[in-house]
Amino acid sequence: MNFRFGLQARFLALVSIALLTSAIVLGILLHRQWELRSSILELSAESTRTLVQDRLQLQAQAVAENTAEALVNPIYNFDLEIVGRIVGDVLVQPDVKYVTVYDSDGFVMHDGTEEIANYGQQMSDPLAAAIIASDSLLVQHEGDILDVSAPIRIGDQRLGGVRIGYSLESARRHEAKANKELGEQLTDIGRRYFIGAIFLLTLALVLGIAISMVMQRVLIRPIRGLVRAAREIDSGNFNVELPGRHRSDEVGELIQSFERMTEGISKRDRDIRRIADTDSLTGLANSRAFRASLEEHLQRGPSHEFAVMLADIDNFKPFNDTHGHDFGDQVLCRFAERLRNVVNAHEGIEAVPARLGGDEFVLLACRTDAAGDASLRELLTRLAESLIEEFAEGTTVNGRELTFGSSFGISLFPDDSRTASGLMKTCDVALYAAKRAGKNRYRFFTHEMRSNN
Repeated sequence: MNFRFGLQARFLALVSIALLTSAIVLGILLHRQWELRSSILELSAESTRTLVQDRLQLQAQAVAENTAEALVNPIYNFDLEIVGRIVGDVLVQPDVKYVTVYDSDGFVMHDGTEEIANYGQQMSDPLAAAIIASDSLLVQHEGDILDVSAPIRIGDQRLGGVRIGYSLESARRHEAKANKELGEQLTDIGRRYFIGAIFLLTLALVLGIAISMVMQRVLIRPIRGLVRAAREIDSGNFNVELPGRHRSDEVGELIQSFERMTEGISKRDRDIRRIADTDSLTGLANSRAFRASLEEHLQRGPSHEFAVMLADIDNFKPFNDTHGHDFGDQVLCRFAERLRNVVNAHEGIEAVPARLGGDEFVLLACRTDAAGDASLRELLTRLAESLIEEFAEGTTVNGRELTFGSSFGISLFPDDSRTASGLMKTCDVALYAAKRAGKNRYRFFTHEMRSNN
């Protein structure tokens, strides 16, 4: 009996070969898809971990600094009741494991409990030595605990410090939940492509390869974009572009969630920077912000002319001692308000007022396009005369009529000095000359003043 390899057999053989080839190709594609899923999960876990830890650390640092500031007076007055109240408010915050207030030698003053069982005992845990020795904000990790400590100061005297322990368990849970949800989404996406691959088995190998290329485009590239964005955010750049945020699928939802998280972190970063650069009493820029702005002006070189005007309130200390510090603070606020109003009313000159500390204020001024032919010295003369005239008039503070004058010392860059310290010294010399001339006056720095001192 002769076996004939007819057309039907050949067709079935070809179909079998095609199906076997498609099955092999499908197996390869599924394996590739699983590798892509693992890569995506690893990349997403890295970006999520970075964001969660950075957000918790920023929050912990802000809480520690605010708590240390709030504890200054209670610690100085040894008011353990108020200390306990402040510590208790911190303890009830999410993820806070412990709060310890200690003196300058590391002995426990309060731990937030009513009995303060550890009172008077010196901290001896593995992180304690570094905390006691540190004179600034300190962040340490031990296991699942993020420990943040901040010194408590009054002037140059260190009264002690506060340390806050944050549990990372919640952060780990959020991280695991996010990775789980992403894994489920990726699994769902993979399932869709698997069904499509089964349906298209008869359409040949090229179509399957195209599907793999589509997956590469719709999943890997956006996730890698998120990783790059997370690294940019970690370096402090929050102005990052997130391609694919207008997509309506699960990846689009992931990108939109990432964008909302970035906006939240950026807002908290701006708030922290604003608090760090603003004087809490007057609302003006503080010494830190002024010195940073001064350095920016200096870096523009000798061709960029600007001036520093130093000011203080005449006879403020006796007045402050007589009427009390609270009323003195109101005088400082009123002075800052009048200073800002006069500065804002002058055209042709851009001046940023700041408070250096106590009753000492400073202006960083430069010409604008509206100045016309007027020199910076002429503009400063007009501004100084307006300020003298303003502060020569009486004002009302908390229902009291009073007059407090002010003296001003002015130094020009680059004529008087080309360094920050030099400009501040020449301003101080000019201010001293104004006070010697009878107060409520202004003086530009001259080199003769240096010899008179």
